Amino acid sequence: MITSLYIKNFKSLKEIDLEIRHLTLLTGLNGSGKSSLIQVLLLLRQSKYYLREGILKLRPNVNDRLFDAGAAEDIYYYKATDTEIIFSIEYSNDHILSWKFDYRSDREYSDVLECGKLHKYDEKILDKFQPFVEDNFQYLYAERVIPMSAYVASIENVVKRKTLGVTGEHTAFYLETYGIHQKITSTQLQHPKAKNNSLIAQTNAWLAEISPNISIETKIVSDGLAVDLKYNFGGKAFKPQHVGFGISYALPVIVALLTAEEGKLIIIENPESHVHPRGQAALGKLLAAATQTGAQIIVETHSDHILNGIRVALKEKRAKPDDVIAHYFKKNEEESCSEITSILIDDKGKLRSKTDNGISAELPKGFFDEWTNLMFKLL
Repeated sequence: MITSLYIKNFKSLKEIDLEIRHLTLLTGLNGSGKSSLIQVLLLLRQSKYYLREGILKLRPNVNDRLFDAGAAEDIYYYKATDTEIIFSIEYSNDHILSWKFDYRSDREYSDVLECGKLHKYDEKILDKFQPFVEDNFQYLYAERVIPMSAYVASIENVVKRKTLGVTGEHTAFYLETYGIHQKITSTQLQHPKAKNNSLIAQTNAWLAEISPNISIETKIVSDGLAVDLKYNFGGKAFKPQHVGFGISYALPVIVALLTAEEGKLIIIENPESHVHPRGQAALGKLLAAATQTGAQIIVETHSDHILNGIRVALKEKRAKPDDVIAHYFKKNEEESCSEITSILIDDKGKLRSKTDNGISAELPKGFFDEWTNLMFKLL
């Protein structure tokens, strides 16, 4: 498991050393650096076979597309006082993987960065550590696949890589392939209203938290090249484009979390997109419950309902406080860099700031306080 990330001179991340737990929430205003942290992990993963030569590939190949970083000048912290771009990952077994890339002004438009010999790792070493484990990684981009009447049936991605795709585009085929036979064995993940512990039954039960009385129907079409997906309400089947974005956006999030397992790394951007507040709170509970499988989950969110769902889950003993941490990102306007405050949640669901001087009940200004601010204006 990843226990900490050290990043220097990458975009707005001037120099950070951040604790990572089984569930790590990244919160804060737009443009404060949350996505930049995720992008470091994505760049490293898609550069896996180049890293043995000490090369970070900023523009991905077609088959490994996770993040297009552009050119070196686009990712270099422009107020840096040296030319080092450093990524370092520490793991629970005290192993450390570290890369020190050299930013050269004469190669600012290059789509690669290079590091010294001491930071070259063979893929056989990387295969043992996240974010490099081949078939035990899932990333869901903020813009997920739009509702469609049919989705691609990809053997390469679903059967070989066990992935839903970066936009969730392979979720329908994953459910068609594994929905009945894959069992959800974690009691924390199992929904109390599910018909049984199969993946499809559990998916239906959790999806009903977003839209009551819903169920999913999948069928292979077009000579096995595509999957037909329909949502059932009261015996009537509807195509996704006639149901709404919220259900289609939430579906891959739910399946990703239900398939969490020991050693898996799941990264999700904005799980709350297009989802009603009650459904967001349910997703928060599911996020917390997924930590009990041994998976590691990193989530970028703007939703206080997601946060509060997690807090309730901790109070209900669905997860352990030591497994959860939130990081609040704020932009230092003078330095144009990210400042980060870590937030802990106790077993009663109460929030505390983690500071250099210990634990404080005072939360940073801007940390999910807009509802309170508006209520004061209305009173």
